[in-house]
Amino acid sequence: MVTMIATVVRAWGSQVLVTDNANGQEVLVNTNNSTCNLAAGDQVRIVYDGIMTASLPPQIGAQSICVLRVY
Repeated sequence: MVTMIATVVRAWGSQVLVTDNANGQEVLVNTNNSTCNLAAGDQVRIVYDGIMTASLPPQIGAQSICVLRVY
C-alpha cells in the first residue's frame, strides 16, 4: 500500500480531484464511497495500491481517504 497526502481541489459523486502535496501533481481519485463530506482545501491522507494510470490527470483507486485534522 502507498500513502499520499493531498489537498482536495474538488469532490463529486465517488471521485475527488486532489493535488499531491509531495509533487504538486493533480490526481483523480476514484472511491467506492460518496465524497460529500470532502470540501476544496481539505487536507487528506489517501491509501491506495500504488497503481496510477498514465492518463491526464492520472487516476488512482483509493482504499481509504481520511481528512487530516488541522489544529
